[in-house]
Amino acid sequence: MKALKVLTLSTLLAVTALAVSGCSSAQKGAAGAGLAGGIAGAVVGNNWVPVGPTTGAVIGGSSGAAIGGLVGDAYDQVTQADTERELENLRAQLTEKENELAALNGKAAPSADQLAELESLRNQLADAQAKLAQAQADAADKASLGGELAALKAQINDLKDALQKAQDEADALRQQINDKETQVGDLRNKIDVLQTSLNARDQATDALKKQLADMNVKLEETSRGLQMTIVDSLLYTPGKAELSADGQELIAKVAGVLKSKFPNRELLVEGHTDNQPIKMSGWRSNWELGAARALTMLHELVEVHGIDPALVSASSYGEFRPATTNATAEGRRDNRRAVIVILPEKISSVERKSLAKAD
Repeated sequence: MKALKVLTLSTLLAVTALAVSGCSSAQKGAAGAGLAGGIAGAVVGNNWVPVGPTTGAVIGGSSGAAIGGLVGDAYDQVTQADTERELENLRAQLTEKENELAALNGKAAPSADQLAELESLRNQLADAQAKLAQAQADAADKASLGGELAALKAQINDLKDALQKAQDEADALRQQINDKETQVGDLRNKIDVLQTSLNARDQATDALKKQLADMNVKLEETSRGLQMTIVDSLLYTPGKAELSADGQELIAKVAGVLKSKFPNRELLVEGHTDNQPIKMSGWRSNWELGAARALTMLHELVEVHGIDPALVSASSYGEFRPATTNATAEGRRDNRRAVIVILPEKISSVERKSLAKAD
């Protein structure tokens, strides 16, 4: 217990009186001195020490000598009532302090309920801290997910733009394809028309070949156009340029075919000979003989049968474009011939391009 730090002089005297009641004056003085010294020592040491004649002498050795005389002198002045009253006050103060100390000790030591409540609070605090940490982690994850989501949205937008661009390009390409298909369709139609025309011409040519073959006229297709070949023995007398009667009749038939089958087509009349030199006919060369025969046929076609003179021309190759060998009599006979070339009809540039693409 904590001792009282302040003691009045009357208190010292009262305590001393109680301790020495029934003793002689000399004993009272010694005991009082010892007791007073003990109390003084207690005050100095801040501890209450039970005091008796012996311990008082020890504790109050130095202080008791000084106080003993004062106590002895004042002792007779203290009445019994005052002493009892002072002692009662001291006991009351002691009880009050003991109660205060007990209350403080009770508060300092928590009860079992308080300890349980404290543990519960600690657990709740731990849970709250764990939840806070988890919430912070979730927030960090959400922030990371938010960034990824933003990146994905940006990527989706880029993909949408790329898709739209590709779609536009595909639409443009599809339109080009449609245009090309239309053009191809038009060309195919034109080709079909031309092909039909060619087929019809082929059929007509075959029929014409048969017709001319019956007249001993050979018809063939060349790079220059259709070509009619007539051996000169059917047209001219040997070494002469004038048409024979049979030749005039044959030219009349040929002119009818040209006018009906090939109107407005340009005609090229050619004269060809063998390689035998001119001896007695009076011609300067085989060129002159071929040219004279070609001109005779030209005049017959224009003047007798009404072929447009603007569409007809004549030329001579003499012996220099033989159809076969000149080494035999048969070959030389075939080389002496008149040729009418029916030049191709003029077609538009569009038709020419269409035919070129069709090839």
